Amino acid sequence: MDQIKNLRTRIDSLDDEIMELLQQRFNISVAIGSVKKESKKVVLDTSREEFILNKTSNFSHSPQIKNVYVSLMNESKDMQRK
Repeated sequence: MDQIKNLRTRIDSLDDEIMELLQQRFNISVAIGSVKKESKKVVLDTSREEFILNKTSNFSHSPQIKNVYVSLMNESKDMQRK
């Protein structure tokens, strides 16, 4: 059971880092949304999304990471539209 506890402690630490990075990413997404509104650009940038999703193929858990990024980009687009 100690092994599971130790592994979960590592996950908790990683989750803290991921959440902080997500907060920073969403703050930047909001800023991008403001710039897009000012310059009358559309929120959706398919070439940018393709670029990011293609990068997920470099990882052994590519399908799972890709799914996370699809969700992340959807949330970012929603934030930019507000």
